[in-house]
Amino acid sequence: MPETAPDPVFRRADEAVHADVSGLTVMLDLDAGSYYGLNEVGTRIWGLLAEPRSLGAIAADLHRTYEVEEHEAREAARTFLEELVGRGVVAVGASG
Repeated sequence: MPETAPDPVFRRADEAVHADVSGLTVMLDLDAGSYYGLNEVGTRIWGLLAEPRSLGAIAADLHRTYEVEEHEAREAARTFLEELVGRGVVAVGASG
């Protein structure tokens, strides 16, 4: 049986700056001097990342909450998390 890669664990980066505005999350990029808002699903994922979480756990939550197919929830979460990692507000790994 082939060995599968471990499910990556994501966490908020120590440098991440955010604010809640009318129930949604606004992310601040202090280095670039810009900000961007997260939609409902992005805000949900950001909330889940208050504690380190695996991609599988995040996808399972999205699957239950939004009643989407599991593979769609996993792909959407993976794509979004990769974007946040690229922006430096999310890190891969359980510890700071």
